[in-house]
Amino acid sequence: MNPLATFVEDTFRAIWSRAVRLYYPQRHLIGGFILLLFTVMTVAVVKVYPLSNWDMFAYTAAILEDEIDDSVALHDKAYALMKADLSEGEYLTLTQDREYRIRQAEDPRAFATMMGFYDLKLGYVETARLLAKMTDPVSALRWISILSAAATGVLLMRWLARYKLMGAGPIVVSMLLVCGFGPIAALVTPDLYASFFLLLAFYLYCEKHDIPAALCLLAALFIRPDHLAFIGVFFVFALVYGPRRLVMTACFAAACAAYMFILKDEGHPGWWVHMWFTHVEYVPTLEGFNPPFSPLIYVQMLVRSTVRSLTNQTWVAVLFALAIFHARCINKPAMPERPKVLLYAIFTSIIAKYFVFPHYETRFYFPYLMGMGMILLVARMRQDRGLMS
Repeated sequence: MNPLATFVEDTFRAIWSRAVRLYYPQRHLIGGFILLLFTVMTVAVVKVYPLSNWDMFAYTAAILEDEIDDSVALHDKAYALMKADLSEGEYLTLTQDREYRIRQAEDPRAFATMMGFYDLKLGYVETARLLAKMTDPVSALRWISILSAAATGVLLMRWLARYKLMGAGPIVVSMLLVCGFGPIAALVTPDLYASFFLLLAFYLYCEKHDIPAALCLLAALFIRPDHLAFIGVFFVFALVYGPRRLVMTACFAAACAAYMFILKDEGHPGWWVHMWFTHVEYVPTLEGFNPPFSPLIYVQMLVRSTVRSLTNQTWVAVLFALAIFHARCINKPAMPERPKVLLYAIFTSIIAKYFVFPHYETRFYFPYLMGMGMILLVARMRQDRGLMS
């Protein structure tokens, strides 16, 4: 090696070793600060530079439904509130940039047929109604996203602190980045709100707080009913492995009853119509729309969603990396039973959810990927300390 290369190598090693000596004694403080700073930064960006999406029109209308019965008045009020909140360019984009949005902006009757997709997020809508007593409905929706982002960051810090792993804060920040935490927080949807309750349920279950964990799962279900898929898979694994079968059985039964009530009471158009609307065509109105089930079209949906997942989303790569990490880096026989049950249930539910309804966006898998990541991170670090058993 030439003298210049030797100098560069020696300089790099000296700087690195010095940085490690300075970092290691303060790693818990620094790691916790990095995670806290990232959470605060995300919340600040979401608050100062809010994003908007078309779903906000429907959710705003859902908040107002208990006050306004007439579909035309409801449509006009929701659009007026959104117009007051958005810039002129944003409002124009969300109402005029494609045929579907133009029809929704101009036809209250067509808009009303879409409400079944949104009314069934009861927990989200009711929380927004509660906050709307202190502010306007659009701001209430934004505040749910902001508070959900803050609560998720605090929960992850608590999870690390419980196992004296605050030094892993930068790793958790990296996980949040690859799982799209920032964009999910900025998006005004129920996803992050439900994700908080799912992550809290995962944490509480690992801590043997089964009843609070079950209640958190039910809360997530009321916010996004499609989380029933995880609750069902989790129930099966809990039944097989044994930790608190009775509580998880009661949770699953309550979730099924709640799911049936929500679908019946809120007028959801049904699984296949929803699939078609999401993956085939944004039809301008659901009135009289009832396409027959087609196995060929279903396969096309799976293929199309898989391609989109692989080309512009991260969840498949993250899931694959977590599976490899579990296979190569975790002493599975020594892993405590509860995290193991939860880990298997999460992985299986991701696969099951995808085949039942092939969402391609990472935001739908965020809580499951972060849950797996936290479980594996804790397991690996405890394994390194000899604390797995």
